[in-house]
Parts: sequence; structure tokens; C-alpha cells
Amino acid sequence: MSPANLTEDETLEAFDKTAAHDLSLATSSRHPKRARCMDKGSISNMTRLTTLWLAAILLLVSPWCQSVSAQNSGGQPPKLVLLIVADQFSYNFISRYHDRFANGGFKLLEERGANFVECKYQDCTTQTAVGHSVIASGAYPWLTGIVADRWQDTARGKPTTATTEEGLQLVGGAGEAAGTKYMQGTTIGDQMKLATNGRSKVFTVGLRPEASLILAGRLANNGYWWDTRTGTFVTSSMYGHDLPGWVQSFNDQRYSEKFIGKPWQRLLPEEQYGASTRDDYPHERGIAGDGKEFPHTLGAAGASPSEAFYNAFTMTPWANQMVVDFAREAIEREGLGQHTDTDMLGLCLGAGEPLGQSFGPYSQETEDLCLRMDQSLATLFQYIDQKLGLDNCLVVFTSDHGVMPIPEFLKERGMDGGRIDAKVFKQLLNSALSSRLGQGEWIESFEPPNLYLNANAIAKEKFRQPDVEQLAAKLSHSVPGIGEAYAAFQFYTNQLPNGPFLDRVRKSYYWGRSGELYILPKPGYIFSSELNGTVSGSPYNYDSHVPLFIMGCGVRAGKYAAKVSPADIAPTIAAVMGIDPPSLCEGSAISECLPAQSSPHR
Repeated sequence: MSPANLTEDETLEAFDKTAAHDLSLATSSRHPKRARCMDKGSISNMTRLTTLWLAAILLLVSPWCQSVSAQNSGGQPPKLVLLIVADQFSYNFISRYHDRFANGGFKLLEERGANFVECKYQDCTTQTAVGHSVIASGAYPWLTGIVADRWQDTARGKPTTATTEEGLQLVGGAGEAAGTKYMQGTTIGDQMKLATNGRSKVFTVGLRPEASLILAGRLANNGYWWDTRTGTFVTSSMYGHDLPGWVQSFNDQRYSEKFIGKPWQRLLPEEQYGASTRDDYPHERGIAGDGKEFPHTLGAAGASPSEAFYNAFTMTPWANQMVVDFAREAIEREGLGQHTDTDMLGLCLGAGEPLGQSFGPYSQETEDLCLRMDQSLATLFQYIDQKLGLDNCLVVFTSDHGVMPIPEFLKERGMDGGRIDAKVFKQLLNSALSSRLGQGEWIESFEPPNLYLNANAIAKEKFRQPDVEQLAAKLSHSVPGIGEAYAAFQFYTNQLPNGPFLDRVRKSYYWGRSGELYILPKPGYIFSSELNGTVSGSPYNYDSHVPLFIMGCGVRAGKYAAKVSPADIAPTIAAVMGIDPPSLCEGSAISECLPAQSSPHR
């Protein structure tokens, strides 16, 4: 009779016999004299006690073992990893708009997925390129080298972007293309390609190259983005020299142009947008050529499209829906998730950043964008469920960063806030340095948060650069709104001042690309030359706190309070697949939600 068929009495009897035999062997071999002194009654009592303890342990452990066994019954890697990154999507959007979300989108992620409510970036430069690099690699700027969306190339004496790469050609368009040469280390997509000898298919699609390319990595099959000069999806020659036929067919539809002259109306009646400011809030920037109030109409009906129209289009929910429709076409035409090895599809829903920077996170436009994103996700999930089965996929939803409320919005509510014009700040600091060091151009460039000193001017006057850095850091505090200024020599000598963001500042600094000063604004302040709108880019909760949902493939659904980071996404995907995480990964697999075969629970 097998152990599973024994009754409770039979189990106890079997344990009695086994325990008595083991105890006899143990006592006779270790303490032969003591064994001879023990009578049968003593042995019986001891074995009965041992039996009761073992039976109790079995009764407690058995249900857990059955549960783990059920979770491991599949044991198959996901058919498809669907990695969705919503640009500039604050954590609080989920709760603020929750009662107006329909079923099948964000609510499906909550019901069937793991919801991590304490997901925060652990660096200070919360910008698009940085966020996508953290998600893709599991590492922060001090390792990846992606220190901002834009920084000063001191060797060439001019600014560069995170995806600038000379020698690449645009595929599907004309001119130079973007690349990933600045990105150090591998991405999760790269690791999937390496683990399967190239058989896994890895694709990404977004509205901007700094999102799509960085999320894809160097070894991806392709990373597509939308070219606002032509109104079509393009890619880089680093992936090949021809657009696939299905991409060309998608472009031939002229997707965006059907919205020329079509009004963007609210999804719901205006009185239901109670989580947002009034529609004509004065500190919004609005859409160029349209305005700040609903309905928003892009161009006149029958007008020819222009680059201005294409740029305005990227601020609408239609742009996010276009990315979703393109992604569905990629699944269909590339056969993603329909062969032996796991594939990956990354979606960069990028309308949130240009829209949120113009209208702010408390605008009706931002709320409507989120409500319509919820609908787009619902249709995508339904399609994937019918095509592949959602339980056979691993779905991740997060954001590259949040966003600060419009500073005037904060001031109206009695909080501190304001704007720091980067050009004015540079002039003020240069004047202050000139009063101490003599007239000169002491600052080469300021690309927030990185300020670059003029090394030639410092060397010419024979000043010690650490002394100038220290003086510049001290003088910068005289400008209203400046919170902290960290000097390069402090990073080099490990003399950074203690503070709540010390570790985050370290993780944000990369030698050779970051500036001689790393400057943080005070909470409520932004670096902006505009008189309206807002930006992101700080370590504060409104910029660093983002949603994180993980669903499918045996993931334990639930609401988790564990402190996690977007840097944990790549190693978690790797753990589910049983492959190595990216080469520079410093994040950890989130064991709380993983099936037992992927990672032990902490």
C-alpha cells in the first residue's frame, strides 16, 4: 500500500515501527551502554512522541506541497513575454481613475496578476531613456552609461542623445538613424537571444527611438519607432536594411492621417472627470495649433499632413492605439509566441510624456488618455488570450517614470514649488564664478541634471578643478529652488554628503558622461524654461513611484507591499524563463510572486 492510501491510524503505526527501529540503531551505535539501560516502555513513549510530531508536521505541510505541485504542473516557459511600458505614467493614476476603468484592462491586471504597490526607481534621473534602460537591463546609469535623455559630449563639444550613433541609416525613411552604442551591457531581450542561439524573436515598437531601441537591445530582431517627419514606422540599419512587407503595408494605411480634422472628445461626460482640474486650467500648455480645451482637433479636415500634425498626434490616445495595433500585427505576421522558444514583444506607449508635460498629471486630458489606454489594453489582452492564451504568456506593465504636478498647481494649494530656467541658472552661476575666479566662460553646458565645467578655461588659469567644482557647488545653492549639488571629485574620493538620496545619486553618475556637477532641484521645483506645463527627472515620489503588474505563467496573483524596483523586472523575467539575467543586472528576481520552480520565496 502506498503512503498516500494509508489511514491516519495506519500512518501512525508505520511511523511507530520506523521510529523505534531508527532510535534503536542510533542509541546502540552512539551510546551502547545507555541503550542497554532503556526499557521497552521508554522506547515506546519516545517513539509515540516522535510520531505525533511527525504527523503534525505532515498535516501542516501536505496542503502546501499539494499547492506547489499544482502550481508546477505546467512547468513550461511562457510562449510570449509582453513587456508594456507606459511613458510618464504615475503610480497614483491606477487608484485615481480606478472606478472608471472597465473590465479587461487594468482591472484584469489587478485580478489575475501581481500588483506591486511599492515599486520605485532607485536613481535620481527619472527620464525616458534612463527608465527604459533600467527596465531592459536591470541596472542603473552608473553601470549602463545612459545618464539622461540628453547630455554633453565633451569630446565633440556638443550635446548628444542616448541613442545617437553615427554611421547608421534610417530604414523606411531618409537620413541618419539611431542606435544603442551608448548602452553598456545586455538587455533581457539580448539574453533571450543568447539563451536560444538566436531562435527567440524579440521585437519592440514605440513612438520614439530612445524608448524602443533601448528596450530592444543590440541583438533584437527589430525595434520600430514612429517617425514624425514622415508619419510612418521606421527602424535602424543596425537591425537590417529593409522593412518587412507587413510593416510597409501598415505604413501604407497612413494610420494617423485618418484623424486629421477629427475631434478628440472625452470618453465620458465631463462631470465624471472629478479627479482632474477644470478643462481650461490656465497653467496648461495645450497642443500646438489647437489649444487647451476639449474637443482637441488636429488640423482642418482635408488638409495635408505635416510634421507639426505628426508631433501633435503623438500627444493623443490615438497614438497609443496605433502602437497597440502595430503590436497585434507583429504578433500575427511574425508568428510571435507560436513556436518552441519564448518570444518577446515590447510596447512603448509614449503619448503620456508629451501630453503630460503640456497638460500636467491632474488634467482631464491625462485622465482621458489613461481611460482610453485601459480600453486599448483590454482589446490587446483579449486578442492575445484568443491567440495564445494569457496564462501561457508573461505580461508585465510598468512605466519609465512618473511626473511632477504643475508647479503653480502646487503653489495654489499652499505648497512650495517653482521653475528654474536652465539657461538662466547657467548664466547666474557663471557670473558668480566670474566674481570669484575672474571673468570667463567657466561653464561649458548645463543639461539638467548634469552641469559641465569648461576644463580648458580652468586649466588655462591654472586652477585645480576640484576647487572649482567645490566652489560651483557651493554657489549653486544661492539660486532659488536648488536642492543639492554634488561635485565630481566627491564621487571620485567617496566624500558625498550623507542624505536620503545618497545611494540614488551614486547610481545616477557615470564617469565620462555625467557632469562635473550633478544638480537636484528641491521638491516641487523643475528645470524648465516654459511658463506652463511640467517635466519629470527627480528622485521624489511623484517621479520615481510607478505601477508594476506581472501576470500569467504561474505568477501568484495578489497585492504585494514588498519594496521593489523596475530594475527587478529583467531578472524576474529571466527567472521565469530559467535563463541568465542581463550582464550588468543589479536587480533581483521578485520571488514573492514567482512559481516555486522559478525562485524560492523569500
